[in-house]
Amino acid sequence: MAVKHKNVVGPVNHSHDVRLEVILRALQYIPQESLDINVYSKIVMWLGTVAVPSNPTVYMKFMDDIQIIQRLLIKASESRNLICVCTTALYNEISNPDKCPSPVMSIVLQLIKPEFLPEAVKFILRQGYSEQNLEKALNTLCLWLTKWIWTENLGPLILAFMKGLEQKRFTDILMDITLHHIESLFKLIIIPENRCGVFLVVHHMLSSKQRSSEVFHKIIPQVPSVLTQLSKDETSKPYLYELVNLISSLIDQFPGYDELYEPITHVLDPFRVEASLQKPLNTYSWPDTRPSPLLTVIKVGLYNLGNTCYMNSVLQALFMIKPFRNKMLSHTKAVMPALFSKLQALFALLQHSNKSSLSPRDILALLRPNGFLMGHQHDSSEFLWYLLDTLHEQEKSVCDQESTTVVQECFGGKTMTISHCGECGTKSEKEDNFRELQLSIPHCADTQSVQQLLNYFLQSEKLYGDNQYRCDVCDRLTDGERITKIVSLPKHLVLTLKHFRYDQKSQTRTKLLQEVHLDNRICLEETYYDLYAAVVHHGSSVDSGHYYTFAKDSSQWYKFNDSSVNKSSEDSLHQLKPPESPYILFYSKENLVELEDLPWDALPSALKEVVTRDCAEMEKSGPKMNGIGWKKDDRPPPGCGGGGAFGGGTPGNMFVC
Repeated sequence: MAVKHKNVVGPVNHSHDVRLEVILRALQYIPQESLDINVYSKIVMWLGTVAVPSNPTVYMKFMDDIQIIQRLLIKASESRNLICVCTTALYNEISNPDKCPSPVMSIVLQLIKPEFLPEAVKFILRQGYSEQNLEKALNTLCLWLTKWIWTENLGPLILAFMKGLEQKRFTDILMDITLHHIESLFKLIIIPENRCGVFLVVHHMLSSKQRSSEVFHKIIPQVPSVLTQLSKDETSKPYLYELVNLISSLIDQFPGYDELYEPITHVLDPFRVEASLQKPLNTYSWPDTRPSPLLTVIKVGLYNLGNTCYMNSVLQALFMIKPFRNKMLSHTKAVMPALFSKLQALFALLQHSNKSSLSPRDILALLRPNGFLMGHQHDSSEFLWYLLDTLHEQEKSVCDQESTTVVQECFGGKTMTISHCGECGTKSEKEDNFRELQLSIPHCADTQSVQQLLNYFLQSEKLYGDNQYRCDVCDRLTDGERITKIVSLPKHLVLTLKHFRYDQKSQTRTKLLQEVHLDNRICLEETYYDLYAAVVHHGSSVDSGHYYTFAKDSSQWYKFNDSSVNKSSEDSLHQLKPPESPYILFYSKENLVELEDLPWDALPSALKEVVTRDCAEMEKSGPKMNGIGWKKDDRPPPGCGGGGAFGGGTPGNMFVC
């Protein structure tokens, strides 16, 4: 079960010192001889409302208060019943889909000795919570781990929780959470303060997903920098060697990706001898509930090469447009420009490869618009426009100038802009080709639909003030009117919803977090179009966040999230809420003949060779299904977990409920 994960930690509407004051007073004035369960339950809830201050001076006082609260809680926790109550209160908060509690609440976990964390998890799982609650809880805990370093038990609890979910066979939850958090957690291994807990979780995530490469491949871009950083400090060497051992085993586990692994092999090599590589062990591996790409028909993913989701999302959307894909693949011109040829090869592999994911490195190297820096996030709409324009110009350069290009045939349309002078009545007309329409989102509180935004785009616009009409007859700026009409309709209509606006004050492009209703069917000039794909942006800024794609093949929807491709549903797309916003929409004209995939026999020989080499590479490597993990007798890296106040312990805080 997939739950939308909100990357928000704690509210900011309350002053932390007032909240902490209330909590301290409540703890200090509870009589020692009485045990007011309701008060302690409320204290746990209050902790979830405490925001972590950013001001250094305020932060020092804040941490002093947190330590006092933790000591008072631990002192009171000699009652086993109290530990159960506090743990249940914490779980109810972190599993609530409508709440995003502060990581300050995690200090409650220090009431439980590390060795009793599995029992605490069993106690929670026995309560019969829904899958949605379980996923929300694990997501909150993983998010806390990226934001908070002061709870030693947090990492061990997440590990115990994951193992508890394994025993209950909630593997879909584990997979969703792992895919969502593995990249951010992996980067945090370099931070000494929370390395131990983070490493436990990351190691388990990587070593438990052995039947698919997508989790491992998500961290590949970060491996060189993480290993290099760990090698600089002697205290981090145990983690370095465990990581080298694990990554080397995973490379053996998922062969056939030499191009992807090449950048990290030279980083691994110097440490392999020191790491004393052991033969990977058989250990529990999360079973795949999704179909294997080697056994059934499934879509192929694209590796994220370092903030390249803006490119991957567009490439996957274009691939799912069968008329465009088939025309690209069937193009038989002997010599085509580099980008055109590389996109043909990528489409051939996306259709015929047995690999779960491919590298779009060639496209990235050949197609970089001005201002697009390697390793930075960029606007997928700008990339789409640049890609289509480049393909169009490249095809024109080698083909008959009178012929229609693939891009023109699929996406080409024409607009007529008619302008009227309000003084002399002169009318001017200007015809333009277009491949996409950019729809502005008006400032209003109501939810707008795509059809409403399209109608708004085609409305007459008054020209006055700073936006007057330049009349050639009057030879000056005058008030006037302008209207845009569609005079030639495209077969495939691409709409970009302009969620981003330039903020003059901050001099940055900000995102409008206004919801837009997606119409499955829209009408343009009395012609109907049906929705079949959407590029989604998840984030608050055009220069940050993440892009992924929903696309339909026949009646089945898929979600393309870099190397991860899953079956999805139309409802999943329609249920998105800001900051997850459909950004680029793809509609097809009604009654277009639904094409089949271009058959193998129709592929040009050069593309058949590309696919054949890819298949031979897979067969030569062969899949390996070894387990990966620590030996049971091996000690994990030092210093993990601890009960009590900041390293202290309390006798008698056993978790028995």
